[in-house]
Amino acid sequence: MSSRLIRRLWCVLIAVLAVGMIAAPASAAPLTTTTLDWRQLGLGTAVDIDGADAPISISVPVPEGMAPTVLSGVVASATVISDAFVQVTRNDGTILGTIPIPRFGADQRSIPFRLPLTRIDVSDGRADLRMILRLNDSGDVCGPDPQVSLTNLGVSYTGSAQVPSTISDVFGSVVDTVLISVPREPSAAVSQTALGLVAAVSDHYRPQRVSIDVVETSGDSAASPQNPLTRVVQIREQPGRGSITLDRPGRADATLILSGDAASLPEQVALFRDNLSGLAETTTAEVTEATEREVQGSSTTFAEFSGRLNAEVLGTTTLRPGFDPTALALGRPGQVDVHLLARYTPVNGGARGSVLAVSGGEVLQTKALNESGTLDTRFTIPAAQVAANEPLEFRISYEPVPGECNPRSVPMTFQIDPASTVSSDSTPVRMGGFASIPLGWQPTVQVALDGTDPGQLDAAAQLIASVQRSSAVALSPVLVPLDQAMNSETGALVIADAKNAQPLNPPINTADSATLVDLPSQIRVSIPEGLGTVQAFAQNSRTVVLVSTSGSWDLVDPLFTFLDEQQGELANLRGDVVVAGVAGQAELMTIRADGPKVEVEQVGMSWVVWLGISVAVLVIGVLVAVSVMLYRRRFGESHGSADASTS
Repeated sequence: MSSRLIRRLWCVLIAVLAVGMIAAPASAAPLTTTTLDWRQLGLGTAVDIDGADAPISISVPVPEGMAPTVLSGVVASATVISDAFVQVTRNDGTILGTIPIPRFGADQRSIPFRLPLTRIDVSDGRADLRMILRLNDSGDVCGPDPQVSLTNLGVSYTGSAQVPSTISDVFGSVVDTVLISVPREPSAAVSQTALGLVAAVSDHYRPQRVSIDVVETSGDSAASPQNPLTRVVQIREQPGRGSITLDRPGRADATLILSGDAASLPEQVALFRDNLSGLAETTTAEVTEATEREVQGSSTTFAEFSGRLNAEVLGTTTLRPGFDPTALALGRPGQVDVHLLARYTPVNGGARGSVLAVSGGEVLQTKALNESGTLDTRFTIPAAQVAANEPLEFRISYEPVPGECNPRSVPMTFQIDPASTVSSDSTPVRMGGFASIPLGWQPTVQVALDGTDPGQLDAAAQLIASVQRSSAVALSPVLVPLDQAMNSETGALVIADAKNAQPLNPPINTADSATLVDLPSQIRVSIPEGLGTVQAFAQNSRTVVLVSTSGSWDLVDPLFTFLDEQQGELANLRGDVVVAGVAGQAELMTIRADGPKVEVEQVGMSWVVWLGISVAVLVIGVLVAVSVMLYRRRFGESHGSADASTS
């Protein structure tokens, strides 16, 4: 078995130049109240409670200088429950409050709730709480588990948000927006620095959803902070050595400035990788050398996973250990072999127990539990599931001796050994579809912009931030010329006019003034005002994400609005194209592949993926019809105006 994965190591030599020995203590903004939703806080979109009396631990990030005051949300649904409530406690068991759970029937609607958090403890920028489902009516304890879903969750904070006084303060426990200012028509060095900083900041806050925008400004001016939780960074290419400076420290308009010549400027980003910025408790620093050492690995243990490894089972319980294929750091993923070790309460005397390993809805293995109390088994996760970043879960069931199941029955304890291992091989996988990201962008992703629109750098930043939030390994974006990205075998993000992107042969391509849709019977249509697309497809044995337009770049704006409104990230979409016409209605489609596919040699049209063909044809037809209608309407109006003026 290969050695466990060693994360990418950044060897950084940092020269810290202090303006003073230590900067003045951080100042505070005026007293304010703000609410951040669950997704912004990196806590997902819901809390799903499966089973009674089993605490769910939640660690809520808290901005420096503020305190959580209210937890709000909606009781969206409840099943196998007639009389229950959710108890919210501190880690020491102190009850903060309860959330009543209604009995959901034909007339019951989801109900909102608000729960005070003023008595919760805050430590190291986090407030830890637990949610426990309590049943007043125990019901059938060996039947299906009761389930409750809480959605639309958010936390309100009150206080004076701390403004940064040193470089180490800039990216604290919580920020909601990062504005990166670059000059108009930024140079390659400035663009590379901006993309590297986007990846580093997104990785630092992962899985928090921080809004990161790259904005072009004139001269040495920088964007203005929108609120106390906004951070402003300015990137300047100028002669001389690289440096990092906090301008106006201790003020609400404090700005972090990264500067240097073309060679030293991109190196300054290294300070913000792997939380190294915490070393710079000053207002000025310099990265004098930054070298990247790649240590590839193909094996890791369950100890590295972030999820639960144990459960108390009476009936059926699902255990999600938090398996993340991106932790294997393989740009060319294959199937994963799992060696599962576990201990559990012996099952004997007529009791029954079993464990199912499931990934992507597919049952990988079933094992009966017995009187030994130990489990030592091996199974394989198919390469396509691995490449699509599908979660691994274990469905564990336990039924005591028939006739002896009652509220006083003792549950079975099931514990996965953290020494259990996962290891990957190199099964060939065709990395098409959005689900191929982020594995298709590891260890390095090339970024190419054709310069036909000034918003391309910001668009690249949005997509890199989204993909980074889905990856346990920091991305390494590298800005390259368009021709190099076209012909490379490295994962790529290309933002270019549709005509310039033709050689990539995406699922929706252009030829002359026509749009080509790569279905089994290729469709050629004329759309007068063009289409905007975001496409993810396999090309040159790698994953390419292409953002393009065959008309105005305004056609792309609805696509990013659509992506931002999704509950997950870009990598969570199932399909390979998001497309919009002049009407601005974004549609998710599958033309070639809805995700990674194991490469199998076939005769004839092996590139064809039939799934979703009828949907794709229908959507394209609607887009064509709407575009033609609007085109004719506009043409008719202009023609009518011309006639009127002539008369």
